[in-house]
Amino acid sequence: MIASIIDGEVENFEDLYKNLCEARKKPHVMDDMIIDRAINNHKKYLKEAWVYDEQIARWKKEKLTDEQGREIERLTGQMLKYRKMCEEIITVSEEVKKGTINRILEMSDEEVAIAVLTGKLKMP
Repeated sequence: MIASIIDGEVENFEDLYKNLCEARKKPHVMDDMIIDRAINNHKKYLKEAWVYDEQIARWKKEKLTDEQGREIERLTGQMLKYRKMCEEIITVSEEVKKGTINRILEMSDEEVAIAVLTGKLKMP
């Protein structure tokens, strides 16, 4: 059960990361609420990852079959990926947040025009 949760989370993180990387090209289609949720959730996931680590550590102390040992090693690798994906999602989300629709709406008309003319803001 824990293995399927870890595997599912890693898969979900990979999908979200891919979508956020696409959003880098057009961050204005995102809003702060969505980005803040991604940042906050993944900070929470990082903070709570110890639960999975603790269970894996307990399993490692048991007498395991070769197959079980390989699965524990695989899950250990998955947890490294879990943390890395969370950190990357947070990093990309913070980058995307700099160009969300909220940032554009905070700008004056003149600031938007300058940003478009200088290429800092790309219009579709």
